[in-house]
Amino acid sequence: MLELIREKMQGTFATIIVVLLCSVFAMWGVERLFDRGGKTRAAVTVNGEDITEPEVARATQAMRQRYVEMLGGKVDSTFLSDQMLREPALDSIISRKLLAEKTAKMKMIIGPTTIDREIVGDSMFSKDGKSFDPELFKEKLRSAGMTPTMYRQQLSAQMELSQLHEAIAGTAFVTERQVEAAAVLAAQTRSFEYIQFPLQAAMDGITPTSEAVEQYFKDHNNEFTTEEKVSIEYLDLNKANLVKDIKLEESDIRASYDQEVAAFKPSTERRAAHILIEVKPDGSEQAVLEQIKKRLAAGESFAALAKQFSSDKESAKEGGDVGFSSGNVFVPEFEQALAGLANKGDVSAPVKTEFGYHIIKLLDKRDAALPSFEERKPEIEKQLRQAKVGAIYAEKLDQMTESTYSAGDLAGPASELKMDVQKTAAFGRRGGVGVAAQQKVIDAAFSGDLLDSGKNSQVIELSADRAIVLRVSNHEISKPRELADVTAEIVKIIKHDQAVIALKAKAESIKNRVQSGTPMSVIGSEEKITPVSLASKNRNAQGVDTSLTAAAFKLAKPAANVVAADAIQLANGDWAVLHLVTVSDIQVGKDSEEYKAARQKLDSAVGNEDFSLYEKDLKESAKIIRKDAAGDTKNKES
Repeated sequence: MLELIREKMQGTFATIIVVLLCSVFAMWGVERLFDRGGKTRAAVTVNGEDITEPEVARATQAMRQRYVEMLGGKVDSTFLSDQMLREPALDSIISRKLLAEKTAKMKMIIGPTTIDREIVGDSMFSKDGKSFDPELFKEKLRSAGMTPTMYRQQLSAQMELSQLHEAIAGTAFVTERQVEAAAVLAAQTRSFEYIQFPLQAAMDGITPTSEAVEQYFKDHNNEFTTEEKVSIEYLDLNKANLVKDIKLEESDIRASYDQEVAAFKPSTERRAAHILIEVKPDGSEQAVLEQIKKRLAAGESFAALAKQFSSDKESAKEGGDVGFSSGNVFVPEFEQALAGLANKGDVSAPVKTEFGYHIIKLLDKRDAALPSFEERKPEIEKQLRQAKVGAIYAEKLDQMTESTYSAGDLAGPASELKMDVQKTAAFGRRGGVGVAAQQKVIDAAFSGDLLDSGKNSQVIELSADRAIVLRVSNHEISKPRELADVTAEIVKIIKHDQAVIALKAKAESIKNRVQSGTPMSVIGSEEKITPVSLASKNRNAQGVDTSLTAAAFKLAKPAANVVAADAIQLANGDWAVLHLVTVSDIQVGKDSEEYKAARQKLDSAVGNEDFSLYEKDLKESAKIIRKDAAGDTKNKES
């Protein structure tokens, strides 16, 4: 029906359809046609709480973006499809829901001061990498579609989960014997020798017959086909392009600056350090406060005392430093006491807040000056353009949606919208470059609705600032290739496969000879290859093929009448026979960096394993109900 509406959306036919639809709405109610009561359909229910499809979609997109950033965009788009990422994304949401539920039951709370300090100390919100910039903070949140309150809530939830992780992972422990064994193993060195047989040399000695090539083509003809490809045309609506065309009057920029001048209130920023002492039921904190006051009066370092006594462990690491405030970062009692300190180095009397008692030190003080017009002009221009581009983008988006929906091509809408029709080179289902690398574009271009139909797509929003409409301009279907076109490929495949089989058999045979006592020098002489000897190499030896070192450290220590050897394939395809000569264990002192590193690594590994088991237990004891495409119960996990 929707297809008919699209093709014949004008005239009497459209009128009849609209009347019929209105009748259906009147009889059944609009909500019956859209997801059972208009509610967003749940993908999974966890302990009675729904995880909706939009949540899953956002998590999938976020996971895709992380992989793209992590791999620098060099990843096959096939592996970043919604189908591939949906389950791990959903599993991640379920874990977060269960962990958040646990932190709530355990009444874990992140105090506002801690959240404030985290925000103020985040270099992402600083232009110079040192000082918190409130305007930059607001701008970044706006661009991400968030409010400060939303961000604080999200940050609080993340920190609570981190707190839970630390609480569980921090209880994990390892014995001294385990640490000693790990340290010795990490410091261990091994000496070994090997002979390497190049794959390419073996391939060069193989000449497949024409009969073998023909037989391979016959057995694998379904593998020799051309790739299905499409070329697309598209209209690209991008805020980044629109903002360049916005013209600003000098008078508007000056007027905005004048408003800033009028609203500006001279203020002083103060950098504070504090020692936080939590209130105890028995009042014992008073004795601690008196001790700190006496030691400060005697000239002891404030920073050292903060590290020793402060309950705020994060700032204690920095000697109690909590950064700058212009009077609105910390709780009112704290700000009032800080404002009462006149000179750098002054220390307050204990100040009580909801978090306990603070002893506050003024580290630095500076006046916040209003920048000049020329200094502020670039930022004001940016703000004014950003303020205008949103309305322009929304209007253009509506126009593009309307004009392309029923158009037979993109040329007409492009002329109407004063946009250029852009084109891509042909690309396959793994994507191409530029806009063709976007999974949403790939999915739309290869959809049955657009392939060979000549229709325009719906508006595809690639981000909050960019949308496109595309149409398939050319579709190259997959078809069998001729033997003459693939002979060279088949010859290379046969040579490679035969060479691998031959080299593996040869390497295994030589390994057996080495294990039987034949010296590597004798085998090297026979093969006219000089064995390579490597002495005292550790696991992270530089300049050595990682496959060799990994194999050398997997072999058992040589023993009487037992020769340790192995045949392995290297990363480049070559084969090698390796002979482990000696193993040297190095005793590591408990005060050494190596011993400390081994303990830290082991603690982390055991802690993370414990937390993973904790997550697994939460999932196993939770009531998880998965829904099918219609929203009905698919299966239950409990």
